[in-house]
Amino acid sequence: ALRVMHVQLSKALESEAAGGAAGPAGRLPALPLPAVWVSKWVDYSKKYGLGYRLSNGNYGVFFNDATKVLVDQRGSGGARFDYMERVRGDDGRKRDVRRACAFEGAPKELSKKVTLTEHFQSYLDQGGGGSQRACGAEDGDEGAGGEGGGGVYVRKWMRTRHSVIFRLSDNSVQVAFLDETELVLWESRRWVTYKSKGRARATYDVKDAAGMPEVAKRLKYVKDILAQLVAPAQT
Repeated sequence: ALRVMHVQLSKALESEAAGGAAGPAGRLPALPLPAVWVSKWVDYSKKYGLGYRLSNGNYGVFFNDATKVLVDQRGSGGARFDYMERVRGDDGRKRDVRRACAFEGAPKELSKKVTLTEHFQSYLDQGGGGSQRACGAEDGDEGAGGEGGGGVYVRKWMRTRHSVIFRLSDNSVQVAFLDETELVLWESRRWVTYKSKGRARATYDVKDAAGMPEVAKRLKYVKDILAQLVAPAQT
């Protein structure tokens, strides 16, 4: 999926560069928002991991040992959570294996992570604070696309000099820039959802977004990041 995204961005940006920077002509079609995205987060990876809240109301934690928790805030009212851990399959590849748990009577080996999850959730609800905080702007948008995003969680994440990047389990890629702009690359379509500072999210075809200077600048940055991620490992 990352390789496909990189190819699509490269083609759109190259086409726009070859044709000039006139921008998209006429009124653009109204496209839906993603089913779900990370709306707020707090980075305590120096000690525990990353806590986050999703646009659908669910909460999650990506722990430093690569295990994950997703709190089903909508379906169970926060009484249950999914626990994901990386397991190597017969083909040698690691995959997340998910199991459902209840906060009440959770397995003893998960007690510390349950407590941390509750602390992360409380912290995010209260608005957070302190030097470790890096929170996404919330605008009240609700996702309209995809399958509803009920079980989506952060599969991977990374911090760069200018952004925080989330790879969600629906294979979409969200990039939150430190200047409070954000974009989401869709996995299933050649679309990008962009949020500028102080304005609501909007979804565009990548080829149209490549003609918008503000968005194109960030797409070029993401293209370069994707190129590093899909590049074969050096031996």
